[in-house]
Amino acid sequence: MLPDTDTLYASLAARDGRFEGLAFVCVATTGIFCRMTCPARTPLRRNVVFRPSVEDVLSAGFRACRRCRPQAGSPAAGRPSVTAS
Repeated sequence: MLPDTDTLYASLAARDGRFEGLAFVCVATTGIFCRMTCPARTPLRRNVVFRPSVEDVLSAGFRACRRCRPQAGSPAAGRPSVTAS
């Protein structure tokens, strides 16, 4: 169960990672969904809906953001790892 939408929107606007992976933001005007910490411009409150899973978002007809790649797993997924020797 997700927290109330006001709490989620405040977290989104602050790019607070508390709800990372627990909620996804869907932007009705663009048809895109993002992570809660996406670096893209924060959408207007009236244009967003929050969903609990990627499957739920996809079934609602939204497509993944190309900046934050919400389907990729963790935020660092897809980046090459750097190790010190």
